Amino acid sequence: MAALYQQNPDPAVHVLAAMALERIHFNLDKATEDARLCEKELIATQPAVALYCARFLSGNLRLAQGDAAADAEEQDIVRRFAGHVPQRELDRMSTYVASQRDTPPFRLSRPDGDFTIPLLQSLRDNRGAVMLEAANGSSVRMTLDTGAGAIVMDMDTAVKLGVRALGTDGKTRGLLSKDVPVTHGILEQGHLGPVTLENAPVEIVPNDRRLIGLDVLRLLGAFRVTRRELNVYGKTGTRPTCNEPMLVSSDLWGQTVRTVVALSVNGNLRASLLDTGSSFYLNGNQAAMDEVEASSHHSMRISDIGASRLARVKQATANVIVSGQPIHMTFGVFPDADLAWSYILGSGALGDMDFYMDFEQRHTCLLLHDNLR
Repeated sequence: MAALYQQNPDPAVHVLAAMALERIHFNLDKATEDARLCEKELIATQPAVALYCARFLSGNLRLAQGDAAADAEEQDIVRRFAGHVPQRELDRMSTYVASQRDTPPFRLSRPDGDFTIPLLQSLRDNRGAVMLEAANGSSVRMTLDTGAGAIVMDMDTAVKLGVRALGTDGKTRGLLSKDVPVTHGILEQGHLGPVTLENAPVEIVPNDRRLIGLDVLRLLGAFRVTRRELNVYGKTGTRPTCNEPMLVSSDLWGQTVRTVVALSVNGNLRASLLDTGSSFYLNGNQAAMDEVEASSHHSMRISDIGASRLARVKQATANVIVSGQPIHMTFGVFPDADLAWSYILGSGALGDMDFYMDFEQRHTCLLLHDNLR
């Protein structure tokens, strides 16, 4: 993307790369400024590209201000592009906005200062979890999952917590699963320790999954995940020293976001997903096999979002540099994994480091412990 921005002589490619780079670094104001310029300059000569830029701008608003601001912008896009692009494209946008009209806005309230939420531990699961308590008094254990988007749960849990189904269905995917059916819903009120959620979006999936994803956690502003705690920082509190720029992955519409870090794997920089919902230290997909050494092959059962599956696994070794620290790692590679990233750094790594994400000042760091295992 940086090469396209710096070297491609096409002005349209230049501005598209510019706004994408700003979104990747979660600089949403500058990404929006670039997208507005793109639409203004290209709507008369390249209306399809201009429409893409307008949709990209809408995604920035969704990430920065929420669904209401984005939906209002999309309705205005329909007006601005009438006569410039095929009407069927604009009609699809209008239909989507109309379908969201009665959905109440999601709000998260938290204490102003620093606070800590202890993470629940299990002998069978090294991933941290929190208790989600609904307004009806019911509570459930939810895994803290920075690799997920919204709140995810099974239908029995949704009924227990009083989740209101919206009747809008969709599809999602997991490490191995594809096209997993999803029913969307709303949790009108819930509590995660001192944090209050109002009208929180819920994805109801077929099997027993209970997750709190990054689309909720990022609204905390700045937080640090350790093996035993979720530390949340207030605007005036002292935050960990972290100068690494934030890197995120998101869809065009800004409906979901994931945090990634750059890991050096055998001398190659690779974007790696930070996923506290994965119990592994590090794992990869088939693309990773081109740069690591596989030593053995076996199968293991994986609890995926669609169902429990028997997965092919290849044992691999590599020299990985994490925050300047070289670590010779042995990890699993899943050839059949459906991943947008070659590598995932999971909760197994929290024995050696903490994950720090600051969405307000746009920094992400892996805070290494003094004594690595």
